[in-house]
Amino acid sequence: MKTTQYALIGMHEESSKDLTTYLANLGGYNLVGTAENTNHLLDIILAGTPNLIFINVDNYSKKDFIEPINTIKDLYRPFQKKPRLVAIASSKKQAYNCIKNNFYYYLLQPINESQLRILDSRLRMANIPKKDISKKLCLQTYSDYRFIEIKDILYLKADNNSTEFFMSDKTKIVAYKTLKYFESILPNSFRRIHQSFVINQNYISRIHLGKHECHLKQLKMKLPFSRSYRKVMSELAIHLSSNALS
Repeated sequence: MKTTQYALIGMHEESSKDLTTYLANLGGYNLVGTAENTNHLLDIILAGTPNLIFINVDNYSKKDFIEPINTIKDLYRPFQKKPRLVAIASSKKQAYNCIKNNFYYYLLQPINESQLRILDSRLRMANIPKKDISKKLCLQTYSDYRFIEIKDILYLKADNNSTEFFMSDKTKIVAYKTLKYFESILPNSFRRIHQSFVINQNYISRIHLGKHECHLKQLKMKLPFSRSYRKVMSELAIHLSSNALS
């Protein structure tokens, strides 16, 4: 991930220190400035154009919550890429306002390393370029052309030099190319979790790191992931949890 330039708005000294320390430990983050409120954000933008802004939303009531959002929009109007906004609050009472105003993430004080790791994982995943591919996959066998919807693929299983596709409608389709080949052309939502399995992360309902198991929606079975993929699954669990309420 490229170095992320970030700024702090309305943060208390202790919270600022904790946040900057955790981000420094994660690596890839550079603090370009701090300000008491968004009215002093212009100097920071001129100094480093932060693409990640942490805002202490406890400083704003429901009535004047839109003020910092409009200020940031106005200041970033000349720039093509807009910053991601991360709310920092002592409770969840401002969460709805943040969601409604397109905040990227919501941190609860006191800030801890676990929260920052989830945010970091989400940012890294968002920065992975998506492959420009069709919504359909063509499986060709001699003169037979079969077209399947990529979104309907649950998982793929290696079978020697062929690959079995397990679909959301519980059908199975055999294609005469290797699992490695399909892994290379499918979008980033498909993850290799085992020598024999590639899984569609959009269907994951549970990841049990201790048992090395992955559960899929619509199936009662569990797919194993090998120990060599434990780190991948741990990062995936953090990424999926960052998009879910907890």
